[in-house]
Amino acid sequence: MHEQRWVFVVQALDKPGVLTAAASVFSNRGVSLEGILGSGIAATTAEDARLILSFRAVERKKDLLLRALQRLAKVVHVDVYLYTDPRLRAIAIARVSSLDALTVADTTLRHEMISQTPDELTVLFTGSTTAIETVIETLRQHGVLLDVVGSAIAV
Repeated sequence: MHEQRWVFVVQALDKPGVLTAAASVFSNRGVSLEGILGSGIAATTAEDARLILSFRAVERKKDLLLRALQRLAKVVHVDVYLYTDPRLRAIAIARVSSLDALTVADTTLRHEMISQTPDELTVLFTGSTTAIETVIETLRQHGVLLDVVGSAIAV
């Protein structure tokens, strides 16, 4: 059995302690979260909060985490995706010293310049999870990646 990358999209009550309880599920089972994205801003109902949690685990451990999350009182529903699922999109904001190394062969990848100084550029990348991983790795290999933050999102 080998580890795979997973994304849980957790629908939860927009209440204090939900993120802490969800993170504890992973921590107590020895799994590190690679990414956390939360949304409860301007929720129209108390159940509108979303947590997007990405992590690596073997399938058996993923199932264990899922059951534990579903038992939390403030969790309404959990959707499960493999990180490469085509229903997922990814976003990344990267600070780079140059975009010269960037060749955009993947038609699912989009990028937009957010800001620019003489020494660096800040770029928003959107696309499939695979496209985002590829472009970030390319920038890293060419030594132009200064900083990056990103997340997967479900569409």
